[in-house]
Amino acid sequence: MKSESNQSNSMSDNPSTAPSWLLKVLSHNSVINLFTDYISLPCYVVARSNLNLWYTLSLPTSDQSPFQFEMYFGKKEARAKYNNGCLELAAQTKKGVLAQHLGLWDYFVPVLKGGECVAYLFSGSFLRGIPTIESVTQQYVEMAGKAPALSDPVFTDYVRTLLKTPLVDEAALPDFKKLMEILAQMIADELLTPEQLEEIERIKTKVLSKGLTNRMWNYVKVKRHRLAWGAWQGAELAPWDREEFRLRRHPNTVLAVTVGRDGEDATNEVKAMLEAARMQWECFQFVQELPETVSGQMDDQGSFFLTSPDPQKSPSQARLQIRDMAQAIEDALRKKFKSPVYVGVSRLDHAAEELPEAFRESVLALHLGLHNQKSLVFYQDQYSTELPRNEFSVLEWSSKLVDACSRAEEKEIRLMREEYVREALRLSGEKPDVLKVYFLQLLFQLMETVQKRALVVESQFTTLSKELSEQYSRALTTSELLSLFRTHLEFFTGLFLSPLRGERNFRLERAKDYITQNFQRDLSLSEVASRTGFSVSRFSRCFKEAFGTGFSNYLLNLRCDHARRLLETTRLSIGAIAQDCGFQSTSYFIHQFKRRVGMTPQIYRQKKTE
Repeated sequence: MKSESNQSNSMSDNPSTAPSWLLKVLSHNSVINLFTDYISLPCYVVARSNLNLWYTLSLPTSDQSPFQFEMYFGKKEARAKYNNGCLELAAQTKKGVLAQHLGLWDYFVPVLKGGECVAYLFSGSFLRGIPTIESVTQQYVEMAGKAPALSDPVFTDYVRTLLKTPLVDEAALPDFKKLMEILAQMIADELLTPEQLEEIERIKTKVLSKGLTNRMWNYVKVKRHRLAWGAWQGAELAPWDREEFRLRRHPNTVLAVTVGRDGEDATNEVKAMLEAARMQWECFQFVQELPETVSGQMDDQGSFFLTSPDPQKSPSQARLQIRDMAQAIEDALRKKFKSPVYVGVSRLDHAAEELPEAFRESVLALHLGLHNQKSLVFYQDQYSTELPRNEFSVLEWSSKLVDACSRAEEKEIRLMREEYVREALRLSGEKPDVLKVYFLQLLFQLMETVQKRALVVESQFTTLSKELSEQYSRALTTSELLSLFRTHLEFFTGLFLSPLRGERNFRLERAKDYITQNFQRDLSLSEVASRTGFSVSRFSRCFKEAFGTGFSNYLLNLRCDHARRLLETTRLSIGAIAQDCGFQSTSYFIHQFKRRVGMTPQIYRQKKTE
């Protein structure tokens, strides 16, 4: 990349002296650079004489593609028909064709020689915005021919793959199309002029690097994982990093940021992924307003911000500068998402080669903030480097926490919990599997104490043991583990503080989960009461006290909410939706839906469509 930049500068000084071979080399390097570093889109040349003959200019960077799901559901022919139709339209109009298929966009450009189309340049597929739960559900229905279940692993994998597809937003789209048209001229063996090469350079550095996420996010990804630095990197920033990212010095501080989720969104993996993608895109937009800062993805949970305080400031002034930046990020995201925002900050003085450690510190600080519900946590405030710490400290805090719970000492429980979580996070680093072992070890110690003191009956003890194992086996991220651990720790604390209340609330939450998982089938009050160890009358009374509505009304609300989602996102018939939502008849479904929503399902769908 560096040599390309120097060659471009020397060429622009005297365009008339640039030899044709140099222009060809620069053209070739520009294409490779663009599609690997800036757009991350696959690009192909298709022969006009044989539409099955595709030449690869750039391959997709991800192993998975939404096309694999189309093939899985038998939609390969539909994709081929769509492609061929777009290619034919490009040949007839002799203009580029921007088209959409199953929510994904492609751009087809005719390669013209002597005014005739001899081939095509094709790039795609890409997104034009972060998808919504409604749009991805509709796309899935078109592929699969059915609506996804509430917990559908294929649908979850599809959404995860879809979100890895590059995004070309409306601001960058015109220049992306112009770029493709210039490349089509190059393929036609027409020598690109120095002016056209300079236009490619302008689009690359002024538009794509600032309007598309790929270049910046890859930069952050490299900084996070590269443990050794080559001599070529040196102490100075590369000139293209200075120009494109507006950086004058190497970042030395990392902020890990996530948006808190409550209720259904906390357990709905698809919604959580879509929300994280929206948040990451917002951070990419917002970082353009922050000096000396770039942003990147924190897996599918949040964002990283890489920055550096002014080196002329004292340590306390630098801390205030970073605190103000964290506050600005928090304010912007809170305003956008109407949810709590959590920020973890690494130490502020890392050398360039120490950045992987800064990422780890910021994540540890973030997770402590999540656990303690504290919006901003500095790593250096929580971890002292003066005293040696080892794995024994986790076991020690675990023993102290169990002892505090058994004595029902609330203040002591809070203190021991914070110390235990801090040590468990520090020792596990960013490895959820290790953290899972620590948490389960402590929870099963608490369970043994609960069993010895007979705070729950034996059948509930067995059920709880099974549920702990199942829930923690499904948790894949540190955030999920922290959320589960906090819930279970509060439950056990409740048992010790008030055995009857704790046991009852636990069983009611189990009942609520069971209803949510089984509302699509015929479900009775007596069945749910029996499964959770209540008599029918006591269950009915306690359920209404806990959730503010009776069992039947809660169940009908749940079914009608699911029906609304299907009406908005699918083309299923009213009868099919009634059956999918667990209603015994279409007429009863229409009656209950109108009673709750104020209109019939048909009118509701029409209004949403309009």
